[in-house]
Amino acid sequence: MNHLRPSLAASAPLCALLTSLMLLSACSSTPERSTDATPGDRPLALPQGWKSPANSQSNLAERPFASLFRDAELEALIQEALRNSPDMRIAAQRVELARAQYGLQQSAALPSLGADASASRQRAPSGLSGSENRLSSSYRLGLAIPAWEIDLWGRLSALNDAALRNLESSEALQRFAQVGLVSEIAAGWLKLLEFDESIEIAKSTQSSRAESLRIVRLRFNAGVVSKVDVTQAATSLAQAEAALALMQQNRGLQENALCLLIGHNPGPLHARTPLGQYALPEALPAGIPSDLLTRRPDVRAAELSLAATQSSLAAARKAYLPSISLTGFLGFISPQLSQLLEGDRSAYTLSPALQLPLFTGGRLESNVQAAEAQQRLAMENYARTTQIALREVEDALLRFQHLREQRDATQTIVNESRERLRLVDLRYANGISSYFEVLDSQRQLFDAQMQLTQLTSGTYGAVIALYRALGGGWSPQR
Repeated sequence: MNHLRPSLAASAPLCALLTSLMLLSACSSTPERSTDATPGDRPLALPQGWKSPANSQSNLAERPFASLFRDAELEALIQEALRNSPDMRIAAQRVELARAQYGLQQSAALPSLGADASASRQRAPSGLSGSENRLSSSYRLGLAIPAWEIDLWGRLSALNDAALRNLESSEALQRFAQVGLVSEIAAGWLKLLEFDESIEIAKSTQSSRAESLRIVRLRFNAGVVSKVDVTQAATSLAQAEAALALMQQNRGLQENALCLLIGHNPGPLHARTPLGQYALPEALPAGIPSDLLTRRPDVRAAELSLAATQSSLAAARKAYLPSISLTGFLGFISPQLSQLLEGDRSAYTLSPALQLPLFTGGRLESNVQAAEAQQRLAMENYARTTQIALREVEDALLRFQHLREQRDATQTIVNESRERLRLVDLRYANGISSYFEVLDSQRQLFDAQMQLTQLTSGTYGAVIALYRALGGGWSPQR
């Protein structure tokens, strides 16, 4: 339209036209949101149940984590880690970045409105005489609408939907990072308890072997045994002292690693609840495999990322269609600054534009190909993430079952080895057995006790691993 100078009342058609265009844009821009069903053209083959024994009627991930191991110290460490962990802060900032990008994409669908004030002065040939130059001035003040694309085909809505799905994916990954951190803290705490119990075993063994050495020396001084028995007893004691030093070193390293994971400087961490006092479930409830698609955060994030690529592909294809943009101005224009705000100086301009891509050098086609490749990558990532989740659940169930069986068998070995050592000590005291049998019994009992501690910690660790694999969250014990 040409430039007009009507009264202010004459600007009503502009408002009506802008309102109509905005309504038309809203009605024709329906977001192409994918459903929450399993995405992709290739359906994922999920098993009907778990290969390893598990209770499918309930799900371990539905329980609060604090109910698995009722330990106030562990819960306090987890809460501190969630506040201080750099990984959690990074995940939170990624969510904020995705939220800002979503807000930026949302704003692209709305027209911008800004103040427009300008002044110009030019010297140019007069219209009546080409040889005579004339000075002219122009002043402008009002509201301006920069170029605004009307989303007739839903391209901007598709981009907006992609940004929203990316935001939801970032939030799901934040939850997955939280589940991973909680599980890592719990596993590290159990490892610390394992070292505590191993140290107690090593101290008890050291005391027992020191007493054995004292008795052997008394018997040697009495001429009952040879020097060989003394050297064997001294060697056995030194081995127990070396094992104790190693356990104390490993315990210190684990304590430092756990402090770093929690987010504070290395310091002492003391547990009041021994490892063996934690309750161990008889069977692990794992629900059904399809629960992973909705509960596990990383699987959900991969699904949302795939949905985002579908929306991006739709937007890339719609870029081939014509686009309509609109610029406008409503205000005052005058050749004299002193008369700028007078009623007869009001004016508006409305400039719609239609653009249809004819030749872009292959840019639009490449955008579509890139979006299709991104969609294929997202589909493969979704399938791989789901398969990894299924494997982690099966691994945790398998470890729990067989570690529990090994633990029960090793407990029997410990009980029998303790009884054997008692009998061999009696036989040695009565001169029936050699001291070599005593040393062998001591070694067998010590090794069995250490193995039992490791298996106990590993069994509890399998419960934590299953909780993480099922996508369990964190909620403090009330």
